[in-house]
Amino acid sequence: MPSLVSWLVAGLAVADRAASLSYTLSKTYNASNFLDEFEFQTSAIDLGPGFLAPSMNYQNKADALDKGLVSVQNGRIYLGVDSKKPSGWGERPTVRVLSKNSFNQGLVITKFTHLPEPVCGGSPFFGTRGTGEYPDIGINMYEGWDLYPVKKVGISTPGSGQCVEDQYDQTRYSGGDCKIGISAARDSLLHQFCHFEQIQNKIWGSPEGGIQALEWTSDAIKLYNWPIDAAPSNIESLHPDTSSWGTPSAQFIKPGCDTEKTFSNQTLEFSPGFCGIQALWSSDYADGKYGPTCSVITGQESCHGHVANKPQAFENYYFEVENIRIFQEMEKTQGQLLLDPNGPSFTFDYATSQPSSDNWIGVWPEDDTQAPTWGSITWDYAKENSGSIRIPPPSSTKAGKYKAYLLSSDRTVLASLPSFDYSPTSDSVAFSVKTHYKTNCAGSVDNNVDIKPGNGVCVNTDCGVGSLEIPSVGSCPDGQVRISYWQNDDCAGDWYGYGYGSRGTCRGLWSNGWGFKSLWLSCAEPDSDCIKSGTCTAAPEPSTEVCRAAADAGTTDAFHLKTRYSTGCTGDVHNEVTVPHGNGQCIDTNCAVGSLDIDNVGNCPDGELRISYWEQSGCSGKWFGYGYGSRNTCRTLWSAGSSFKSLW
Repeated sequence: MPSLVSWLVAGLAVADRAASLSYTLSKTYNASNFLDEFEFQTSAIDLGPGFLAPSMNYQNKADALDKGLVSVQNGRIYLGVDSKKPSGWGERPTVRVLSKNSFNQGLVITKFTHLPEPVCGGSPFFGTRGTGEYPDIGINMYEGWDLYPVKKVGISTPGSGQCVEDQYDQTRYSGGDCKIGISAARDSLLHQFCHFEQIQNKIWGSPEGGIQALEWTSDAIKLYNWPIDAAPSNIESLHPDTSSWGTPSAQFIKPGCDTEKTFSNQTLEFSPGFCGIQALWSSDYADGKYGPTCSVITGQESCHGHVANKPQAFENYYFEVENIRIFQEMEKTQGQLLLDPNGPSFTFDYATSQPSSDNWIGVWPEDDTQAPTWGSITWDYAKENSGSIRIPPPSSTKAGKYKAYLLSSDRTVLASLPSFDYSPTSDSVAFSVKTHYKTNCAGSVDNNVDIKPGNGVCVNTDCGVGSLEIPSVGSCPDGQVRISYWQNDDCAGDWYGYGYGSRGTCRGLWSNGWGFKSLWLSCAEPDSDCIKSGTCTAAPEPSTEVCRAAADAGTTDAFHLKTRYSTGCTGDVHNEVTVPHGNGQCIDTNCAVGSLDIDNVGNCPDGELRISYWEQSGCSGKWFGYGYGSRNTCRTLWSAGSSFKSLW
């Protein structure tokens, strides 16, 4: 087993030597999930004397949030250091975060909106880390120190000289032995540090940020970086083609580097660190070329003393990230998603090697650039390892091109269907309906139902359906969607008569859903119903609506709660709300409510406190689904409150 860790640092390299690969989006990290998907480390990797001496006081998540070292605002992730208070000797608060999920080969595209300002004492890092016996094995995509005007990129392997980079005219060798190693005991440097550096500065230290890409295949590791306005035209594509990207910033290829054997199970790491190589402080030029040292510039004898005593020097020393997208080769995705050509519109056949009750299929317009990280026009659970599922399109769905994804609960792509055509016509069903809690076809969807020509279907509503969303799909003529209201479940008990609707509409229901517990849905001419023909009589409307009569007559309150900032029902109270029976209420949260503190007041049954999440204030914009809670509990909210602005 290798006992050495060798470091090779490289710059620009050869042009593309491999055929282009077909990629599909697998995972996205952004403001909606970053804090849940990354772990805060409180210790550093020990690379031995001379490296990463204890200038960093790595903070846990709670402390980092409290001190403002990490935040999510305006759709961006901020990762910085304490730039306000002098600290103890060599212990300035900062963060080191690693992704919880690892990846093996693929394409990683990171969009920065700010990169750390080059400063004496600064040693920023963004790259990958291993998860096994050698956690320091990885790919250093963004690294440097002090006032160096260009960034360095490199790789670390489990043995000396395992990977070799080709040097070309856009790199500069700056001395040393590239087969540097650290002893197994990590007690001495075996060789001096060496590096290649970029001649052209593209994004290093840019206050406007930039875009970086890592392409890791069985044949090569390639690194790219561009200013925001100079990135390839397909950089935002869900299926980017890297063959058009030109010369990479660095490249390690076979046979000089076996990327299959050397690297596996890599996680992503961000760390705005300090004093990367302490020996350089007073012995090397601050910019790596000529001029004074950082010791002369700062007036401090040591890097640690400067870091501890000059917090204001690090005010602009931070990463700001818009998103990180991970792509897989098409053939390596973990499932299959196909359109059933013989089924009704939006009928999918699916299979996955990672079945879960939380897996789901969502549909988006083909040109939706936010898919699948945000929203969807329609969706449903795909709980089995394989199966077929019909997802009725909303009534507003227009003819055109769409795409679909099979996703896990955190929106990791298990399979995709890049494009299919939809036309809102079909004779395989008479009509379809989605049952909605609210009277305007908003709120939670309780049922997706297809009604075949010549048949009817009983739908239990349990007093929770105020309207029917009837898509335009189907063959039932206008005005012939027949709705029969029944007192009890399974279309039993008293029958309260008919109503009618049409495809392509939202149909509000009698009594707003409180006067019945089930519906019989069918396609039939109004003139043929028994009431109009005088052959039947509907039961009289009850004096007390069926559903309200079941409620406890001793109180009108269903439940009472306080909205709180933190996920543990602590922190500021934003709203105090009492919700009576038979009604709902919209509560604006402005992304600042992480939990509901629900007391014991009221008589809403356990598990029936319904929470609907909305994109915009006033319960408008996109609806992201619903959850449930109970009285006398603390209910943590989806995304810790950062991904929605109101609740119903």
